Amino acid sequence: MGHLQKIILMVLIVPLALFPGGLISYILMFEELKFETSMWIPIGMTALGVGSFIFHFKTKNFYKLLKKKEGLPSVDRIFWILDIGFGIVYILLSFYFVYLMYAFPTKKSSLILLIVILPMFTAGAWTVFEAFYLNKLISIHKYAHRHSEIEDIKGDASE
Repeated sequence: MGHLQKIILMVLIVPLALFPGGLISYILMFEELKFETSMWIPIGMTALGVGSFIFHFKTKNFYKLLKKKEGLPSVDRIFWILDIGFGIVYILLSFYFVYLMYAFPTKKSSLILLIVILPMFTAGAWTVFEAFYLNKLISIHKYAHRHSEIEDIKGDASE
């Protein structure tokens, strides 16, 4: 199940990661507006999304390796941070959109909630929870692996 979860997360992350940076690129190229400092926010969201995608790509086989009780490849700490940051940004952005929706009500509020806000919140929360869950599984795996190595070194007491 974990491998399928990673693939689904990667599919969800691609459009969420590329849309903000693509929107800024479109505005700069075709609308010919000048670059403003507030445009760094979507570019940062795209950078976090790319880091999150790389994290999920590197860790997509971890669940299979955990079941086989094999050694796990290491993932740089920066990718963990980028992945969690990506999820937190989309959680906060979805809360901000809910605030805007109630501050400036429209007739299409429930449609916006279903189409935009819920998928953003779901993807953000899923990304954060999955990263913490995977980190917990890795620490349990390391603990069990370390104790099995100690038992191998001690050997059988009856010998």
